Parts: sequence; C-alpha cells; structure tokens
Amino acid sequence: MEKMYVRIKDFIGGRLRGLCDRLSPRQRTATVLVAAALFALGNFYMIFRAVYDIGREDARREVIRIEPLDIPDIVPADFLSDGRIREMEEFFNQFNR
Repeated sequence: MEKMYVRIKDFIGGRLRGLCDRLSPRQRTATVLVAAALFALGNFYMIFRAVYDIGREDARREVIRIEPLDIPDIVPADFLSDGRIREMEEFFNQFNR
C-alpha cells in the first residue's frame, strides 16, 4: 500500500515538474499569480458566505433550554455525623442571607 502511494506521488510530481519546466519564468510568475488569485477569491467567498449564513433566519439553530435539577434534601441520617451536618448547614445558610 505504501509503495503504491509513493509511486502515485512520484508520477504526479514528475508530470508537474515536466509541465513547469516547459514554462518560461514570466509564464511561471503568471501561473503562480493566477493560482493565488483563484485561491484568494475562493477563500473570500467561503468566509463571506459563512458570515452571511450566520445572520439568515434558516441558519439559526434552536437554543436548548436546560431546566435546573431538583436535588432532594434526603440524606440518610447515619451517613453524616452531627458536626458535618452543622458544617454543611452553616455553609449553605451563608448564601441565604
């Protein structure tokens, strides 16, 4: 599999090298400039299209509303010591003031 990848890469590289060797320096410069301009135009189109789609009504996503959890106040009595219960009550009562 790896040999096949190397062969394809070498084949494509050889073909591109052959095409580029035939070009004069002026033609190479023009080719690079045209390729860069096409890339920039495609890039700008994708950026501005994404910004445009953000503001469209059909591109908006629904906001998921998460309801607060109901945590029961039930804790087995034998689970916590009296001192620990007092600590917890003091801690939670400081927020209720």
